[in-house]
Amino acid sequence: MNELQSLYKKDYPVFIEPYLYSKSMQRLKGVDMNCGLQFTSHSGFSSYGSYSRYDHSVGVACIIWHFTHDKKQTLAGLFHDISTRVFSHVIDFVKNDYLVQESTEDETRQILLQDVGIMNQLLRDGISVDEVSDYHVYPIADNDSPRLSSDRLEYTLGNLLNYRKRKIKEIEKYYNDLVVGVLEDGSKEIMFQNPEIAEEFAFGALSCGMIYSCDFDRYGMEKLAEILRKALKDNILEESDLYLSEIEVVNKISHSDLRNTWDEYTRLYDVVKDTSGDIMVNAKKRYIDPYVCKHGRVTTSSTAFKNAVNEFKNTDYHYLMKGIYRNG
Repeated sequence: MNELQSLYKKDYPVFIEPYLYSKSMQRLKGVDMNCGLQFTSHSGFSSYGSYSRYDHSVGVACIIWHFTHDKKQTLAGLFHDISTRVFSHVIDFVKNDYLVQESTEDETRQILLQDVGIMNQLLRDGISVDEVSDYHVYPIADNDSPRLSSDRLEYTLGNLLNYRKRKIKEIEKYYNDLVVGVLEDGSKEIMFQNPEIAEEFAFGALSCGMIYSCDFDRYGMEKLAEILRKALKDNILEESDLYLSEIEVVNKISHSDLRNTWDEYTRLYDVVKDTSGDIMVNAKKRYIDPYVCKHGRVTTSSTAFKNAVNEFKNTDYHYLMKGIYRNG
């Protein structure tokens, strides 16, 4: 991910540095974007490089700064994942919120208020916590799917690299084509200038969306959610433990009565449809339909992309799945 960080740092918001050393931000270094699937034996997820919520958050802040040079929006982006628990969106599965995936965003303001380092620095910068605790109010930081926002842009670029679907030169091409424009309704959005580049990016984002909702992703996240539910029920974990690093939580589970269950999870390497399977789970279908200056959204100009999106949206996940495990 160093290549991507180098791209962002061409226009780096130096003022965020003191915030990066806060306890709450440093914790995110131990929370990975791959939602615990990196602990399985899956040929893909087990081989992808580390991509932490910390790196993602810094990337989002850099993107917002690049397009706005606004400190408040930039900090809102930096803090947008500060309440994310271990294993990221697996907690949405634990809380039965996997179709919306917003349960990890419900404590941002509270965490900021409890972090002395962050609060002291906000005071020095003359910024109130209310101005940086909800990135949803800033459309360049976040907006309604399938529009392009800094958050969606960062994890898409990051995963295109991490999943080895694009090289850094292609990522740079996408990034350098982007500008902020005004939509018909008066709202602002990050837009592409070149229709061909926008379409290429859109297909790339769609390919990532297919991975986010593939059988292995859904099955593995639900399996890990089952382990966490059991660990919480049996007092192996407390709710507060979900704010530790993933390695710390894994150590607690692997040294408990759930060690055999955890070992089985780490041996999971594939998933098949099977009427005798044990899991059927739906998914949030993520894709991006970027806007192109003077052309509109990619779905209006590219029949191929529109058809691909419709096919993806119509995918039916109502079937049982069974895991395949490596021998212990």
